Amino acid sequence: MDVNVTNIVNQLGVGRLIPEFIVIGTAILVLVLDLFMAKGGERKGLGYLAILGSIVAGLSLIMQSHGSSMVGMLTQDSVAIFFKIIFIITAIFVLFMATLYEERIRAWKGEYYSLIMFAVSGMMLLSSVVDLISLFVTLEFMAITLYILAAYTKDESHTVEGGLKYLVTGALSSGFLLYGITFIYGATGVTGFSEIAASVNAGGGIDGFLAIGIFLMVIGLTFKIGSIPFHVWVPDVYQGAPTPTTAFLAAGSKAAGFILLLRFLFTALGGVKGGWVPFITAIAAATLIFGNLAAMPQKNIKRMIAYAGIGSAGYLLMGVASASSFGAGSIMFYLLSYIFAIAGTFIAIIIFSNSDDSDSIEAYAGLSRRSPLLAVTLFIGLLSLAGVPPLGGFIAKLYIFAAVMKEGIIWLAALGVIMAVVSMYYFLLVIKRVYLHDPVVTEPIKVPAPAVAALYLINTVTVILGIYPGPVTDWVMRIAEVFVS
Repeated sequence: MDVNVTNIVNQLGVGRLIPEFIVIGTAILVLVLDLFMAKGGERKGLGYLAILGSIVAGLSLIMQSHGSSMVGMLTQDSVAIFFKIIFIITAIFVLFMATLYEERIRAWKGEYYSLIMFAVSGMMLLSSVVDLISLFVTLEFMAITLYILAAYTKDESHTVEGGLKYLVTGALSSGFLLYGITFIYGATGVTGFSEIAASVNAGGGIDGFLAIGIFLMVIGLTFKIGSIPFHVWVPDVYQGAPTPTTAFLAAGSKAAGFILLLRFLFTALGGVKGGWVPFITAIAAATLIFGNLAAMPQKNIKRMIAYAGIGSAGYLLMGVASASSFGAGSIMFYLLSYIFAIAGTFIAIIIFSNSDDSDSIEAYAGLSRRSPLLAVTLFIGLLSLAGVPPLGGFIAKLYIFAAVMKEGIIWLAALGVIMAVVSMYYFLLVIKRVYLHDPVVTEPIKVPAPAVAALYLINTVTVILGIYPGPVTDWVMRIAEVFVS
């Protein structure tokens, strides 16, 4: 009997994984080429090759149609495509940061670029999971690469300390997650999200083993988004990891965690949202308060952004607590604007660190006189993270507040506004130092030409998302209709 391989591939939907195959293929190619390059030599060419592979993967993704399932445990709907685009954009920015940061690491190896690509492939697969088994496997694949990236400069004690804390906390969270999966399977007898939804709806609510399973799973996923209670790794890892890794964790890992929360809570448990919304609301409130208040006294800019990132997880959890398609769309727009703010801020931090070998906030005194471009980039990036108009972060927070108010959780929206004011305070302290203090070092900072172009692009997009967000917000709200209100 003749076997048509093309038909089998089409029936399984494996063709939908072409973008992931391109990313993984690029990662392997970078590894192989690294073997033939001089030991200890420059590897920036490998970084640009990885960027090219990411662009090709993105183009192949855009050309795909929606709605085809793949091997039962994965899907390629509009939400999956959106988040895959998010991860590819993140990869391009992080790979570019790595080319700028390369001189800061002795005995640089090409596998750093390869590890980023492997991690991105895991994030892309996470966007498509619709089953607890595929969720756990792809999440752990991504996590292993991030553990290595976080402790990559193993000759520095603070990096090793942060990496070890990340590994131990990650292992603990994986235990919570796996136990949660076990309890949910025991309560429902299935692992697919749609099957879980049918079983839960038929059962009439959340109780017993199912309640324990949901609790454990959500707690386990808080590790990936950097929220309470699994937030303790964030400050040490952000400060100690290579700066491109810090940016990758801030943008990519956080987005990966939230697509899993959206898939699990909205798809599998959307019919019984009354059982889990109070729990998510409590975590959101605690995360908002802790992250923003803890950021205020920080003296290291990466550590300050780490605590601010915990606060950002609180805002995103507000969107989850709304349990609506409008809330899901607000999360998606927030993550998109967040990526550009983080990218611009960390590119500026890397270039400054290359010049002055410091991440101390005090060292940024008078930066506006040494590099107006870096100063304005920090101005735009930090104020967007704070939610100041007319920048993308302001619109993102506005939609988040509207989502929870629409569902009647007024007190949480009020808390979010108060914490936004707090974040403006500690970010403005940095900006004050950049513009109003005299520089300790007066030598101008040279910004490489590719970085100049990237910063102008990032700053422009951040401003456009604030003054003309309509087309993008309409787009993400249409996508979010996958999640029924």
